[in-house]
Amino acid sequence: MCPENPENYKMRPRRGVKSSPVDVAKQFVTKKIDMPGFEVENIPPTGRGVITQKPFQNGDFLLHYHGQLLTWEEGDRLEERNSTGFRFFIKFKGKRCWKEAEA
Repeated sequence: MCPENPENYKMRPRRGVKSSPVDVAKQFVTKKIDMPGFEVENIPPTGRGVITQKPFQNGDFLLHYHGQLLTWEEGDRLEERNSTGFRFFIKFKGKRCWKEAEA
């Protein structure tokens, strides 16, 4: 659930100290808020998508994608039974996995 005004929840490091992307991620995930700079839009014919509203640098933390992490085999089985379009492939700790967005 996003706060009404996410700009009020920006995480700022001490002056002159840049937080690592991992530290920034921990702050936002722990507080269960989204980082400012994103909007959900309808993208025909696919459906909803997340659009950036500001530039980000390579390596920046962006969003925490909620959902169940599945093995490649589990993802294939689910996709064969019921293709929802809400699963996607990721590489996690060197292994190919599926991320289930409906969980």
